Amino acid sequence: ALEGVGLGYEHVVRLGSYVVDHDLAKLEVLGKALHEAFGERLPAQTLSGVASLALPGMLFEIDAVAVRPADRDGTAGH
Repeated sequence: ALEGVGLGYEHVVRLGSYVVDHDLAKLEVLGKALHEAFGERLPAQTLSGVASLALPGMLFEIDAVAVRPADRDGTAGH
C-alpha cells in the first residue's frame, strides 16, 4: 500500500497492532517482524489484545499512519 502511493516504511509515524489472545510468543513474532521492516527506528505504537479479528484464524492485524513529506513550496507532495 505504501509503495502504491510513493511512500516507504520511513514515512510511517504510527502503528496500531491487534493481536488475538496475545502472549509472549506472539509478541516476539510481531516484534521481530517490525524490526525487520523498520530497523531500530520503530514508529509510535499501540498494541491491543483482542478476542478475535475479522476472519477465522486471523491472529494479527496492523494499521499504519504514514505522512507524506511536504514539497519545497510547503505543500504536500503528490
